[in-house]
Amino acid sequence: TLEYKPDLNQVIRRYQAFWKMELYDRPPIRVRYPIPGQTDDIWSEVMQSPETYFDYHENIFIDRLDLMDDALPSATIDMAPGLWGGILGCEVMFGYGTSWSAHCLEDWSKVKPFLDVAVDDSNPWVKRVLEMIDYFTAKSKDKCMVGMPLPMGPADMATALRGPTQICYDFFTAAEKLDSLLAACTRIWIEFFQLMFDRIPSYRGGYVDDYDIWTPGRSSYFANDIATLISPDTYQKHFFKYDCQVVKSIETPWMHIHSEETRLIPEFIKIPKLRAIQVVNDYPAGPGLIEILPLLKLVQENHGLILRKYPMSEIEEILPELMGRKLIVDTQCESKEEAQDILEKWTRWDWH
Repeated sequence: TLEYKPDLNQVIRRYQAFWKMELYDRPPIRVRYPIPGQTDDIWSEVMQSPETYFDYHENIFIDRLDLMDDALPSATIDMAPGLWGGILGCEVMFGYGTSWSAHCLEDWSKVKPFLDVAVDDSNPWVKRVLEMIDYFTAKSKDKCMVGMPLPMGPADMATALRGPTQICYDFFTAAEKLDSLLAACTRIWIEFFQLMFDRIPSYRGGYVDDYDIWTPGRSSYFANDIATLISPDTYQKHFFKYDCQVVKSIETPWMHIHSEETRLIPEFIKIPKLRAIQVVNDYPAGPGLIEILPLLKLVQENHGLILRKYPMSEIEEILPELMGRKLIVDTQCESKEEAQDILEKWTRWDWH
C-alpha cells in the first residue's frame, strides 16, 4: 500500500476491471475540488524545480487523504503542453497554470533540425524531465506514485512548431513537407515515451498519467487537439496513420479528445488497438453530453469511455444510457464536502 492511498488495492482493482470492460464494484471516479495552495499561478511557479513541485503534489495528497475516490496519488512530471515544444527546440513560456511554446518553424527550408531532434539527455528538456523523474522517484518511495507527463501527440507536436493556422494551410500547400514532419514527431513521441517507461517506476504492472488514471502495461494516452479544427477526411488523410503508429507502440493506449472533436469519433474508433477515449468538456465552446450521447454510446460499443470536467448534474442525466463497466468519470465541484457527497451518491448507485 501507499501512505497517501489507504484503499489502494480497491482502486487498482477498479481500474483493472475497467480495462477488461468489467465491473469490480463500481466505475472509477475522480472528484476534484479547490485545495489551498493549488492555483494556476502557484503551479506555474513551483513546477520550475523538482523540490518545490514535489512539495506541491504532497500538499494535494495530504488534503485528499480522507476522500476515498479513485484518484491515485501521482507526483506527475507534468510540464503541460509547452514541454513538447521545448523538446523540439522552441522557446517555452509558463503562466495561467499551463505552458505553451513559440511556433518556431516558420520556414520549411529550416526544417531539418526538427526532423533530427535527439531524445536523450543531450536535449535540455529531456534532461530536465529525467532529473525530475529521478528526484520524484527517490522522494515518492512508499508514499505515492510517479506520474507520466502530458503526452500530446504527433499532430499537436507539428502544430506546436507551425501554429494552428499555418498547419491548416500546410494541408494544401506543403502536404509532403508536413508528412515528413509528422513522421519525425511520431518517432520523437515514441522514443520519449519508451525512455519514460524505462525511467519511471511501474506500479502493479502499470503506469499512472497526469490525470491520475492507472493503465496496465507500458501505457499512456495521447492527444490530437488540432483535430478540433479539421474534417474527418482531413484527419484520415494527414493524421490517422501517425496516431496508429503511436497506439501500436504502447500496450494499453487511449485517446484524449475535446467535446468539439466528438464528431470525429467514427474515425478515431477505427484506430487498431485503441482501448478507450476520454472526452473533455469544452462548454460553452463545445456541445453538451445530451447532444453527443449517440457518439458516446458508439464509443462504448467496443471501447472504454472517460468523461472529464463534466458536472455530476449533467453526467447523471445520461448515466442510465451508459455502461458502468466501460466508464470512468473525472468530475469537479466547489468543496471537499460536496466531493464527499458526490462520492457517496456514486457508491450508492445501482451499477448492476
